[in-house]
Amino acid sequence: MLPSFELALAALILAAPAARATPAVPPAAPALARLGFVERQVELSSSPRDRREAREGTPMRLGERIRTAADALARLDLPWMTMTVSPASAVRFPDDYLLAAVLEEGRVQIRAANEMLKLVTDEAEVRGHGSAVVRHEKKATLVTALSGRFYVAAAGRTVTLAAGTGTIVLAGRPPLSPMDLPEPPAELSPGSDPRYAGLGEPVSLSWRSRAAAHQVEVLPVGSEDVLIQRDVGAPPWALTIPWRGAFRWRVATRDERGLEGKPSAEGLICIDK
Repeated sequence: MLPSFELALAALILAAPAARATPAVPPAAPALARLGFVERQVELSSSPRDRREAREGTPMRLGERIRTAADALARLDLPWMTMTVSPASAVRFPDDYLLAAVLEEGRVQIRAANEMLKLVTDEAEVRGHGSAVVRHEKKATLVTALSGRFYVAAAGRTVTLAAGTGTIVLAGRPPLSPMDLPEPPAELSPGSDPRYAGLGEPVSLSWRSRAAAHQVEVLPVGSEDVLIQRDVGAPPWALTIPWRGAFRWRVATRDERGLEGKPSAEGLICIDK
């Protein structure tokens, strides 16, 4: 009979190959953001094979991508920033030591407390604090500074955007000098006198504007979190709000270059039946 220590040694040797055959599972990357709001179909993925439905409260990690359907919207909550991802848009967070978000297509609106995160497109890099809208479409990046200050860099040049200015960056070219934004629409209907409607009932929105393109937003009363965002043409436009409550709506002009202006004054809608 083998001594007890030899038995223990033999057991250890026999167990070693089995231990080596089971690779250690790498720890999950820490959560970078959380989905604070999801409206309609939003997809979260870390690879072409890993695609899943995004739900409110789901963490988003480095190396993951979020994509919204044509009528969907999502809000990402980071410790220092809120990013609203508009319909038909895709944003990716590369697994890199430099913290950046890549706007692959579409539109995002950011509200940033500092300049920690850089937003990158094929044409430009955007960094700043305050509120800004960034669009990536047709090989161009369009940036609107709504508040605060933002820096847009491309092709060896950086321009500074104060609130109420914007710029456009074409592929391979430096940003245009800051330009004034188009005027917001006026004479909204419904306006400050609320329009009442039942759940599922369309509400007709109208405004005065000479532009051919606009973007409409719906927000709850008492919050700056966008619930619905759509790119639309000339008024009127029919809106259906799928929740009960009190809501604000506003509209911004897009000029002939595609640059988005500041939003209009707000109108009120109440869904109470």
